[in-house]
Formats: sequence, C-alpha cells, structure tokens
Amino acid sequence: MTPCDSRSKVAVFICSSDGRKDILDRVLPSVQKFWVNCPYPIYVGLNSCAPLQIGSPVLAPTSEWYRECTLQLEQLSHEYLIVILDDFLIRATVNQTRLEDLVQIVTASTLDYVRLVPVGRSLLERVVGRRSSEFQPGVEQIRAGRPFYSALQIAIWRRAHLQTMLKSPLSIWEFEHKCLAGSVHYAVRERPPFFYRHLVERGRWLPDAKTLLRKADLPADLGTRPVWPNLKYAGLVLDHISWVVRGYATC
Repeated sequence: MTPCDSRSKVAVFICSSDGRKDILDRVLPSVQKFWVNCPYPIYVGLNSCAPLQIGSPVLAPTSEWYRECTLQLEQLSHEYLIVILDDFLIRATVNQTRLEDLVQIVTASTLDYVRLVPVGRSLLERVVGRRSSEFQPGVEQIRAGRPFYSALQIAIWRRAHLQTMLKSPLSIWEFEHKCLAGSVHYAVRERPPFFYRHLVERGRWLPDAKTLLRKADLPADLGTRPVWPNLKYAGLVLDHISWVVRGYATC
C-alpha cells in the first residue's frame, strides 16, 4: 500500500464540545502551527456550528461525552482516525514521515488501535528488562489488562472499533481502562511523531498552562476557566511515582 493509498483512509478527529470551546480556541492553533503539512482532513467535534481556526465541525446534541462522540463519528466516512483531545497542546513540529510510516502499518495490517506515545514500564520491568512483544519494528503490543489499555493519548483508531468501544455508558476515565475481548492494542516503542502536553485536568487549567502556551508562542490568556493551584503538582508527582513503581502506562 502506497502512502497516498493509506492517506485516503485516514482523517484527524479532535474530540471536543461547546462546553470546552474556550480550551479548543486556545489549543487548536498549535495544530495549525506545528502540523502545517497535515495531509489528512481535520474534523472537530462540537455541539453547534462555530468558527474554527482549522478543520470542519461535526455536530451532536449536548449529552454524555460518549454519546456525543458516537454521533459525531457516525458522520465521518474514513476507516481510520487520528484522535486528539481538545486540550493537547502540540509543542513541536509533527514528524510527518514517522507518522506516515505508522499509518501504513496500521492500514496494511487492519489494526484497531496504535497509541502514538510509548507505554511506560514499571520499575520491575525496567530492572529485569521486560518488554512486550514487538509487532513491527518500533511497534509493540500492549498487554491486555494493563492500566490505560485504551488510553486517549494521541492514537490511530480504526473507526469501527472506537465506535464499538463507545457503546457502553462509561466515563472518559473508565473508558481508558476498557479492553474488548478479541481486540489487540499496540503502541509505538520509540520516536513518537507528536510532542505535546495536556493542559486541563478535570475541567481546570493545569498550573503551567499559561507558561506552555507562551513557549509555543501562542496567546496565554486563559479566560475565566479556573486554574489549579501549584499544589496540584504534588498530587501529579505522587501519581507518577505510584505508576512507575507498580506498573504505569501513561508516560
């Protein structure tokens, strides 16, 4: 399959809603700035038609996130989607050559899910050198039952698989641990094509959101959405340490 053949099967879907439009307005310009040569059509999930810096809106009535997402996905025809959450600030030029290689692997092998961020390994796994089996050079299988097996980090999803995953009424956090029988998920082992950071945690800006927007040379006005105090980082550091020690998959 040639790069042009695989490209025709892929679109970018940015998951959002009207209630998070303020986040989208501040973060979406990073896609425009750092992915200038994006060869795939871009769609943005919303509840009502609104001006966008890039991309075309796909609309669904306001509801639970999984219902909105399901209705939005039904309007897309592409077999594969690069799914991006609306608070993911891209911080460097996307490695399109690397992404193109991964897209070809996914489409040629009809994979359900390839996470474009490496899966972290626990302290014990690092000490003993344990690694998951490699499907292709640089792409490894995620073991079923592992935390964040279906993480909503940037990933390439087979649209039909994502739609099946969304049929259960789960919160977005529960969804990330879901594992469907008979489906295998994969992740890149090295050289992720995207360098990014999420800026919002449970509806509030993270303390360094303004700094990261400035570093990306984007407007840093956070509007009226609340910001977590700096103490929030203590909890994030403890979570990080916990996952590293007992089996963590979110780095």
